[in-house]
Amino acid sequence: MCNNDPGEDILEAKSRLAALFGDLETYMEFMMKRQEKRIKQGVKYVDLPIVRVKKPEKPEV
Repeated sequence: MCNNDPGEDILEAKSRLAALFGDLETYMEFMMKRQEKRIKQGVKYVDLPIVRVKKPEKPEV
């Protein structure tokens, strides 16, 4: 993931999920059940991953 190619990052993430859950459909079922459970518990937010964006460094003048 050090080459900053989003396509390769996505493929790597999919392969890691497939290794954990067997396939992406199983993962999606797991996440849907988890979300349904949280909704039943009254959770009123969406559980999104934190994405950190690197800000470009300002050149010193």
